[in-house]
Amino acid sequence: MGRKKYKKITEVRSFLNVFDYKNENAEAGIKNFFSNGKPITIELCCGQADYSIGLAEHYPERNFLGIDRKPNRLWNASKNANERNTKNVALLIAYIERLDETLKDIKAEEIWITFPDPYPFQSSIKKRLTHPRFLAIYKKILTENGKINLKTDDDTLYEYTLQMIDEMKLKTNFVHNDIYSLEQITFEYTIKTKYEKMHLEKGKKIKLVSFSFGHSESASGG
Repeated sequence: MGRKKYKKITEVRSFLNVFDYKNENAEAGIKNFFSNGKPITIELCCGQADYSIGLAEHYPERNFLGIDRKPNRLWNASKNANERNTKNVALLIAYIERLDETLKDIKAEEIWITFPDPYPFQSSIKKRLTHPRFLAIYKKILTENGKINLKTDDDTLYEYTLQMIDEMKLKTNFVHNDIYSLEQITFEYTIKTKYEKMHLEKGKKIKLVSFSFGHSESASGG
């Protein structure tokens, strides 16, 4: 491990806006950090938390929790949040597979999954973040009408997610296979992470699926 990476991993746990699932008081610390009872949005595999910070700047009345398993990534995210003075952004070092064990009382109104590893091969299908085993975890940490938003450039993950929504009879809020082709687009969908910018430079189409644990017809198409 490089010296800089080790320094980040060691230092990040001392940051006031960063919490660690290994600490039994992590959830209490997050609740105390927000301490205002405002709605919470979670960003999974957040990396530098581009989405959380972008949303936080636009919605100061909401709270945002970026989650990633790699502490060195959250070191960068914490610095970015502080530099942009987004005091409504907290960060959590945690594994998604155990997220319902870490967040037992905190309920999110929305989850964002932005450009995750698509795991294209059948042998790793259970690692896809819209696989039923992950959806079961999200259901535990979402409010009753909470939303899950997937943003991806990958056709396989996009189609797989639509298949899961259909098989599990979930409620589709919005679906489109090329969001930037739309004449009008919701602000939340326009925030661009580092990876999205790279995909756009390569000419890839950005797909978005928004769904909930309910039963309804699709709100949009594409």
